Amino acid sequence: MKLTILHQLIQEVIDAIANKQPLLAKKKIDSVQELINDLKDHTTIDEELVELSKYQALVNMLNNKLK
Repeated sequence: MKLTILHQLIQEVIDAIANKQPLLAKKKIDSVQELINDLKDHTTIDEELVELSKYQALVNMLNNKLK
């Protein structure tokens, strides 16, 4: 699965927030959310769905941090 790409994108969001680049962080968050939704639509393995849920929770927290 593309969890390594997902992990890398989330790290880019964290870096953008740390570097005080909220517009870039928001753009990256949108990309991450799109990827998570796409992966959720195409997976049937419960363990992968659990991992995706963890990433979704992290993205939600990061998004709230930007508000």
